[in-house]
Amino acid sequence: MGDPRTKQMYENKLTKLSEELACCSNDLKAMKGGMQRGQLFAGANTGVGGREYGEMSGEEAGDMMINDMNHIQDKTKSSLHNTKNMVKASKEVGEATMEELLKQREQIRNIDSEAMRIEDNLNRADKLIKTFAKRMATDKFIQCFACVNVLMLVGVVVYSIVKKSGSEGDPTRNSPQSPVRMLRGLLFENGEESY
Repeated sequence: MGDPRTKQMYENKLTKLSEELACCSNDLKAMKGGMQRGQLFAGANTGVGGREYGEMSGEEAGDMMINDMNHIQDKTKSSLHNTKNMVKASKEVGEATMEELLKQREQIRNIDSEAMRIEDNLNRADKLIKTFAKRMATDKFIQCFACVNVLMLVGVVVYSIVKKSGSEGDPTRNSPQSPVRMLRGLLFENGEESY
């Protein structure tokens, strides 16, 4: 083109059209991105309200997904809170069980020490029974000697009675003095009173 003005005018139009083209290209890219998001949401489950994400624009679907995410987070928080409460209750039950087990262990220790004490008492009683048996055997030995002594005493008494009855028929024998006179006679032998 020979005319610089016309050239300038066409260059300005070209620049404007290039800018419009770039803007339309950006809009087209944004729309394609929105369609791709819409297509991603189209295969997703329905939202809380029951609408499918594919039926709405990308921005609406994103807002709906954020709302659903918030709803899921609320459910998760609630579930987490319930889990924490269950863990707390389990800890309390565990602590109560631990205390009960400690009490039972102390009772078992007491029973064990009581059993040991009873066993010691039984051992002592066994030793005492053996000692008593030995003493009884010794006592039986003593009892036998006592019986022999009593039998000998009875034999002496019987012998003296038999001898006395045999001497009653003997007239040469004087009757024995009374024990009181014999006692006086021994006491006063020195020339004082004697019978």
